[in-house]
Amino acid sequence: MPTLPPESNYSCFFEVFAYIWRFIIRNPNVSPSPSTPSTLTTAQPQVIKYDVFLSFRGEDTRVAFTSHLYDALNRKQILTFIDYQLVRGDEISASLLKTIEEAKLSVIVFSENYASSKWCLEELAKIIECRKNNGQIVIPVFYKVDPSHVRNQTGSFGDAFAILIRNKALTLEEVQSFRDALTDAANLSGWRLGNSGHTTAGLFGIDVRVSEVESLLNMESPDVLIVGIWGMGGIGKTTIAEVVCSKVRSRFEGIFFANFRQQSNLQRSFLSQLLGQETLNTMGSLSFRDCFVRDRLRRMKVFIVLDDVDDLMRFEEWRDLLDGRNSSFGPGSKVLITSRNKQVLSNVVDETYEVEGLNDEEGIQLFSSKALKNCIPTIDQRHLIAQIVRHVQGNPLALIVLGSSLYGKSIEEWRSALNKLAQNPRIKNT
Repeated sequence: MPTLPPESNYSCFFEVFAYIWRFIIRNPNVSPSPSTPSTLTTAQPQVIKYDVFLSFRGEDTRVAFTSHLYDALNRKQILTFIDYQLVRGDEISASLLKTIEEAKLSVIVFSENYASSKWCLEELAKIIECRKNNGQIVIPVFYKVDPSHVRNQTGSFGDAFAILIRNKALTLEEVQSFRDALTDAANLSGWRLGNSGHTTAGLFGIDVRVSEVESLLNMESPDVLIVGIWGMGGIGKTTIAEVVCSKVRSRFEGIFFANFRQQSNLQRSFLSQLLGQETLNTMGSLSFRDCFVRDRLRRMKVFIVLDDVDDLMRFEEWRDLLDGRNSSFGPGSKVLITSRNKQVLSNVVDETYEVEGLNDEEGIQLFSSKALKNCIPTIDQRHLIAQIVRHVQGNPLALIVLGSSLYGKSIEEWRSALNKLAQNPRIKNT
């Protein structure tokens, strides 16, 4: 069992470790395809020296998550590169880039100051290049930083990047290359780690909605409660669930957050996170119906989020577990289920929270943050924004998409977009 960093939650750290371990033991002879021509390519055949390459900002995570992951992988005889293995006197950037090319898998630990380092961003750009050209596996870990801030270079993560641009006088080509690499990496499936979890900065109207869901979960009650979050696509169901999970995670022994639409083999992933992968390896094939599983789970206080549950057939394997909630989980356990389909939630949840669209003021603030970058709207702009908000019924995703598309555009183009929206109301479900 790997040693856990003191500030991490068990499930996230172990999932990252277990994913890497499974990939390496299942692909012992895998090697990257020949790299596209570059200054590092030679006529000599590539020899893989490391299984895993770790990219991280040392000051942020070296003595925390990264060093613990490195130690855990090495104990499993997974050869892992960490930057203090560089030989002094080497041309450092060339050595690092070549090591990335030779690795089977790269782990990027995004932290608040990751983008303040040109060295880190050059590693990142090379990792993404190897993923595109060689099929290298890339695992992003978001350490006390929100993935959306990495994706869009906003928040404190974006501030660090802006300081680098200013201090290092980066060229426009370098800036665009780094932005593209950050966006590509943040769009990959990854893990969140650390105390900050999800930030509510810029998520207009989220605090009230989160508080209402917390109230339905009755966090102080010893009852095992199941709450459904229901609403149209893009209305903010997942965001609400993420923020609630982030706020309450320290109160629970186990956390499980899964997207039904995107993830496969959820039952095994669930048991792996809450019981431990080594337990599954020892016990063989386990399921929700096994007495061993039920006995272990009913002793644990867990917080479970089943996100985007729209497939009734896939949901069936969970129904027995949820129907017998009081004998399935420890006292005080809570379950959140998000869905666009109200039928999925019927006869399963104790309460259903219907997510309503943003009100006019919240919608205007969100749209302005994307279309005007938080500049104060003119009277004409505010009038148009209010109409757009009403047309999309306060749908946050639609406002983000429309606002971003109208950034830097003229007021005439805004009016044209509003006319198109009025003619095609389906845009509200973008």
